[in-house]
Amino acid sequence: MGKVIPCFLCMQELKLRRDKNAKPYAICDVCGVQTFVRGRQGIKNLDQLLATLREHDFPFREHAAVLYEIQAVLTEIRGIKEEIKKLDSLLEILTDDAHKKRTRKLLNRRIETLLGRLEQIADGNA
Repeated sequence: MGKVIPCFLCMQELKLRRDKNAKPYAICDVCGVQTFVRGRQGIKNLDQLLATLREHDFPFREHAAVLYEIQAVLTEIRGIKEEIKKLDSLLEILTDDAHKKRTRKLLNRRIETLLGRLEQIADGNA
């Protein structure tokens, strides 16, 4: 098998390629990241990274699954925060304070639940 590195965004296993000048690069088909290493020190650092990954038999797929879950949780949190902002602007005129307060409280509770899930992931209880 050729040399592989993880995509820094999605942890997908990427095949390391060489351009016409023998400079290393990798392309992630999953998220579209293109990584090019051009300088001597960068190429040296890449070789050291590859050696470390081989030495520790880096489990790409396991880490990718955890990263995907983290990304999903963070995306949901961002979406909920946007909904809370909408509550403060659009619904201010259309709803009474009690309804708005209750809705905001429930959305914030969901954020707390999601933050709890992130804590579980951080503790290795994914």
